[in-house]
Amino acid sequence: MKKNLLLSLALLCAIAVTAQNGRLKQGIPVNKHVTGQKVAYEPVNPMSTHSVTPKPSSVSYDDGVKGFVNVITIGTSANAYSYGYGGGQKTMVWADDNLNALVNVHRMGPGSTPAGLSGYLAADLGVNLGQSESDWTNNRQIYASTLNTGGDYYLDAGRYPQGGIYNPAGNTDLANAYCAFFAPNLSNTISTWGGYSYGSCNLVNQADSTKNMYWYSPPPYTYIPEGFTITKNGLTFYTDMDQNWESGSFVYMNNILYGRGVWNTATHEFDYTMHSIPFPVTSGSYPISNKVAASPDGNTVWILTLANNGGAVQIGDSANYYPVLFKSTDAGMTWSDPIAVQLDGPDGIEGVKNYLSDYRIEQLYLPPFPTRDQIPYTTAFDGDIVVDKWGNPHIGVIIGVSAGEYSIATADSAFCAFDIYSTDDGVTWNGVAMGYPWTFRGTYGDLSEDNRTQISSTQTGDKVFVTWNDTQMPGVTDNSMPDVFCRGFDLVTNKITASEGQDQPNNVSLISEVSSSAWFHCMSTYIFTDNNKYTIPIVTEYLSVPTDLTQPVDFKYLTDFYYVDSDFSIPVPYPPFPVGVDSKSMEANSLTITPNPVKNIALVNLNLTQDSKVTIVVSNLVGQQVYSLNKGIVNAGTTQVSINAENLPSGVYMVTAMINDQKITRKMIVQ
Repeated sequence: MKKNLLLSLALLCAIAVTAQNGRLKQGIPVNKHVTGQKVAYEPVNPMSTHSVTPKPSSVSYDDGVKGFVNVITIGTSANAYSYGYGGGQKTMVWADDNLNALVNVHRMGPGSTPAGLSGYLAADLGVNLGQSESDWTNNRQIYASTLNTGGDYYLDAGRYPQGGIYNPAGNTDLANAYCAFFAPNLSNTISTWGGYSYGSCNLVNQADSTKNMYWYSPPPYTYIPEGFTITKNGLTFYTDMDQNWESGSFVYMNNILYGRGVWNTATHEFDYTMHSIPFPVTSGSYPISNKVAASPDGNTVWILTLANNGGAVQIGDSANYYPVLFKSTDAGMTWSDPIAVQLDGPDGIEGVKNYLSDYRIEQLYLPPFPTRDQIPYTTAFDGDIVVDKWGNPHIGVIIGVSAGEYSIATADSAFCAFDIYSTDDGVTWNGVAMGYPWTFRGTYGDLSEDNRTQISSTQTGDKVFVTWNDTQMPGVTDNSMPDVFCRGFDLVTNKITASEGQDQPNNVSLISEVSSSAWFHCMSTYIFTDNNKYTIPIVTEYLSVPTDLTQPVDFKYLTDFYYVDSDFSIPVPYPPFPVGVDSKSMEANSLTITPNPVKNIALVNLNLTQDSKVTIVVSNLVGQQVYSLNKGIVNAGTTQVSINAENLPSGVYMVTAMINDQKITRKMIVQ
């Protein structure tokens, strides 16, 4: 009876929200997801060896002045499609604090690849943080394609490559570190995607290198991996989608693919095992932007995809994308069921539901204006993920008003860059607004690119940084003349950075050599840390003809953009507690529930900063108490309370710990 009452009330609430959902005004700009851009663009004729025409050098600015960075030209690629950063992959730049070095992984050319060989890979290597031209060794070959079928299309040509530095924990010698890479290639059985090329190359001795090939034999169908990461404990991970390309266009096969590589000390390479995770989605959609990230110790791994798997409650009548994650706590050996992030509605993220001002809501919607619980939200079409030192996921993504079937409203201030994160294993989620882009999508020939949102962290995982591309020029409505914008988030002080004292992100490339031309930027997974100085390694592409992506490109390294501790000065209102703690003096009372979901016994874990009076209350969604326990005075430190959930109807409950005058509430799901 109680369960039926809960279901009836939930249904009535859902109907009420849907019935009152607001109507967007006509003329609001809208962008839909663009499909089918990843195709095998290859030269038909032998590759030209002419040099890239560089953009004229700009004046050099003082080191570290916000928005006035120095720029160094590093490697080159033969074109901006699969040679450069034109795919959905984001892991091409990788910095390592212990080596003070970084790499930029890309395809080679022009002048460095022999004519006709279209799939060599290179890693530009920068030492001493890559601060001067003399610190760089560019177009350093790490892979060669050799399987010629009689034309210019080499089956083992490495396309859309990703890579980074594998540096064993504690090592400071370049000679003991390797550049690991992973790239798709054309299958040997069909004339489209289906193969993988991967290996490693020593950072000092190029002869110490490996090359491996994988040809798919369905199922599953391998495609173009978008996620890649490396851990200090000798593991790599990639993520992909199971898609059938045999007809010439893809058919999603309801699986997320991932590979787990283990470092082989004898062969100096990662040995991969390939796996799939069942992941069906709702009709008319498929997963986008598959990414993977690991905690600094390598034990906690998260896979992110933006999708609609029916796991979040739909607000209104517009299907939308939202983050869906899988979690592993055993270094990628086993994975959780999919964890859907509810962005909107009564159970949505407070930070998301409050980034629109009342004025902006009135500019977007016809009266009667919707309440904040009635506005549907969607992610944009690319995202990124890192994991902090406590194993928490942080998702860098654009979020905006849902404007129809898998579409986003891109009117002024209707969409925003976010860090979306959880502190309790994905049971509840928080959102910090990092900045409002002016524009959304840029078009370059027959390829388009959205804001290209990315997220990185310190190597210790106590600060995260979000970047995106945006064109902020009066009268320009598309994102074809972008700069790079950045904002940092201190997870201990719970503060984000300011720009000249204002609650704004920083324009990294302003008044620099790549000002208004910071195309297809790529930020390192990890940033450089020197005491309280946090240098953000960013590489952009320079396109000599932005509408002709068949032309060669230069890679431009932005050398000296950094934050210091005093830059983190804007308190974060959501949530009103720190993400993590390093000392008892900064520690907050905390509450976690394990396991969650629960079938039998749930353990409520309390961590108290001082001796406190504690009461535990469990309530259902209509506010009825189903359990209460007065613990009296509880000593500081960790304590556990057992809750027997066997007799509770399945559903969502709220567990509240009243600690002196403070209340901490967490969701508990009973199966």
